[in-house]
Amino acid sequence: MEEDDEEAPKELNTINSSEGFLVVAPDKLSVRYTNVSLHGHDVGVVQANKPAPVKRLLYYFEIYVKDAGTKGQIAIGFTNEGFKMRRQPG
Repeated sequence: MEEDDEEAPKELNTINSSEGFLVVAPDKLSVRYTNVSLHGHDVGVVQANKPAPVKRLLYYFEIYVKDAGTKGQIAIGFTNEGFKMRRQPG
């Protein structure tokens, strides 16, 4: 597969997420954390609909945090397909 042919993620995976802690918006680009986060294991995790391209020399993505919550704890990381969606990524 050529570098240009490798498909990049375009939206969030709505099937593989930490249900009960977050809601993915209908646009599949926005997420709202719905829990109070009393414990470190109360995390909301989502993955993209496709893996990050590995054949590209540069891969870019961005996020906008509208509300970091009371504690302001956010983690961003890369995970594999078998990642347990009940813990912090990365």
